[in-house]
Amino acid sequence: MADLSPQLPKTRSTTIPFWRDIRVLGVLAQIAFVIVAVMGITWVVRNTLANLDELGESQFICRDGTSSFRCAYDFMRLDAQFDIAETPIPYEPSDSYWRALGVAAVNTLKVTVLGVILATVLGTLAGIARLSSNWLVSNLAKWYVDLMRNTPLLLQLFFLYFSVILVLPPIKEAIQPFNLPIFFSQRGINIPAPVFMPSFAVWLAFVVLGIIQAQVLWIILGRQEELTGKSSNRFRWALVSFLLVVGIGWYVSGSLTSTQAIMTPKSLRVREFKDLQKIMLNRLKLADLGDIELALSNGTLTQEDIDAAAFRICAQKESASEVNLTSQLRNANIPYTVKRSTRLDQATEAYANGECEILVASQSLLAAEREALEDGANHVILPIAETPVRISIPNLEGLNFVGGAKLTPEFAAILIGLVLYTGGFIAEIVRAGIQAVPKGQSEAARALGLSESQRLRLIVLPQALRVIIPPITSQYLNLAKNSTLAQAIAFPDLWTVSYTTINQSGRAIQIMLIVMGSYLSLSLIISALLNWYNRRIALVER
Repeated sequence: MADLSPQLPKTRSTTIPFWRDIRVLGVLAQIAFVIVAVMGITWVVRNTLANLDELGESQFICRDGTSSFRCAYDFMRLDAQFDIAETPIPYEPSDSYWRALGVAAVNTLKVTVLGVILATVLGTLAGIARLSSNWLVSNLAKWYVDLMRNTPLLLQLFFLYFSVILVLPPIKEAIQPFNLPIFFSQRGINIPAPVFMPSFAVWLAFVVLGIIQAQVLWIILGRQEELTGKSSNRFRWALVSFLLVVGIGWYVSGSLTSTQAIMTPKSLRVREFKDLQKIMLNRLKLADLGDIELALSNGTLTQEDIDAAAFRICAQKESASEVNLTSQLRNANIPYTVKRSTRLDQATEAYANGECEILVASQSLLAAEREALEDGANHVILPIAETPVRISIPNLEGLNFVGGAKLTPEFAAILIGLVLYTGGFIAEIVRAGIQAVPKGQSEAARALGLSESQRLRLIVLPQALRVIIPPITSQYLNLAKNSTLAQAIAFPDLWTVSYTTINQSGRAIQIMLIVMGSYLSLSLIISALLNWYNRRIALVER
């Protein structure tokens, strides 16, 4: 019987040439890459060693006079011999290069941390505004984003520094918007600043206790909601419990740990703070210290009369005791002038010479200073009230502002520039993240009767964060690295001071390694924190 089943055509078995075999090609490509990488590393190492040989052994001199690579950073212990314009920590030109770079690193961290916080706030608001139904708000946000994203950062910094800040009025004519204690002048921006008193540590313990209590209450009420199915308004009760503990701590820390005092001559007849008010009323011949402005306007008093009657206070420069006393005097409308000294013993000497009628410091220090006075028995130490935190207000005295915090023109320019520039990019990321949330989520929120703010805060933004966090990490890293542009406006950040150190010491390689390691560490820390947070909010499949 004939075999009618289809027969496959016979083909010859062929072997694929190795130059066409993808597996062989992959192995060859990897071998070629390794060879090129080794050759590149070898070239870099040889070139570095050759340059080091040209520089000579003077780059690696040890303290005993010998030369070794182990002593590459011994020169960092030498005196820097240059000044730094902005020093958040104490620094003198006689300090070491390590100290100078430490000051610069703190400046870089200050710009980066504040820049990240402010840029996040600005970018989030601008991103939400981009989606606003209000035509003006939406377009203003759009123009801001387009302007920031499409102009170079360096150009923006130059514009802010040379065309905005440096053309502000002189310090005597500083701009004070809405009569707030904020002053804009050619010398920068002066703003109020908190001053932490000795009792702050006690109050901080109460703050931590309040946070723990609020967390516990949040969990308990949450479990109660799961059992009953009824809302217990967890946020309100947690907030009330937190504020209650913090308020009690504020009172307790201020009442039980008061350490501040003033020293006055017994002849002044001051036994408590209220006596200062009575003395000032007698000097000005007024019934109420609140009438000083009225008396000035109607001519009953002149500014010379007030200056002559003002209490003369001696204090150590930038001390918390001075801020504590002057805050209370200012609240009581009591005129005063302050003579500040670098050291407390200098302030005591001025007080002993009759230049002041009040010496302010902590009780323990005043007790020691009174013992040093020849007529110590003729002076009395009076405790004054203290709160954990006082607000230092900038005040124009002579040719400069005293008190508060000062943003130098350079710091203000780099901070504002980085915030505005990075905020424009963050705004687009926030807008895209919000639009990535399905519209059904917003429709369901509106159907449940949630307000627009509740819809955005409780429904949209928590889901949008999963889209926002990954790209916003890159913007934070860009902000940290863009801070090196501070050199263009002479702000002493890490790169600026490092460049000065290179010129001063002649050790370029060692300093460059420090700078690269510093920025690499900063970038890795930012990435690690954001990646950890991203994993926390990521969806978990069950």
